[in-house]
Amino acid sequence: MTYRGHVVGPSGEHLAPSVVTTEQLAAANVAETARIERAVEAREAREADARAKQAQLDAEHGAAELESYREQARAAILGSGGSAADFERLWPELRAARLKDQAESRLTAHGRLIEKTKREMLESGRYVRM
Repeated sequence: MTYRGHVVGPSGEHLAPSVVTTEQLAAANVAETARIERAVEAREAREADARAKQAQLDAEHGAAELESYREQARAAILGSGGSAADFERLWPELRAARLKDQAESRLTAHGRLIEKTKREMLESGRYVRM
């Protein structure tokens, strides 16, 4: 079986009549499917790489932030008459409390954003609560 049609140019104009066999059409479909699969795989690989890089940056930022907090806590303890030994004894508890606070803040940030967005939408007068 053959299919008759026209070769279409980039702006949609008919360039020439064409005849395509069933085999050619099937081969074109297979090639197009393979092209799409390669494009999807490439995009997924780029996105995975970007996520890994962001996770690395987040880890580095978190470590730097914790080190900064450590130095501030050390300065506060030493500045209030405490000793370096006092700081070393208190640091594990201070560190755990800081990490807990940061985790809670990050976990609730999304919920706060949703609530803020809902409030702004209602205040705009264009939306109603259902």
